[in-house]
Amino acid sequence: MSIFAIVLHETNSEVAQRIKTEYPNNFMYTDTFYLVESNSIAATVALNIGLKGDDRIEEASGVVFKLNHSFSGYTKRSLWDWLSDVEDLK
Repeated sequence: MSIFAIVLHETNSEVAQRIKTEYPNNFMYTDTFYLVESNSIAATVALNIGLKGDDRIEEASGVVFKLNHSFSGYTKRSLWDWLSDVEDLK
């Protein structure tokens, strides 16, 4: 599985609901930044949550990045715990 970062330009409840539905093991860091795990590619994640494609949410704007398993910084302990749990599943 790969980890993807979803960065929204602004809060969007419809995108948030799609993230929760498509990726139940998501990590919501803020209301505009989520982490999800998937076996797919970034384009598929963007399609699934409504950031692109025929089913795109018109007022939604954002980007999906595939992370490379290199993380650093000072932040919420729960983020490091989530990353550790996801990494351990591999």
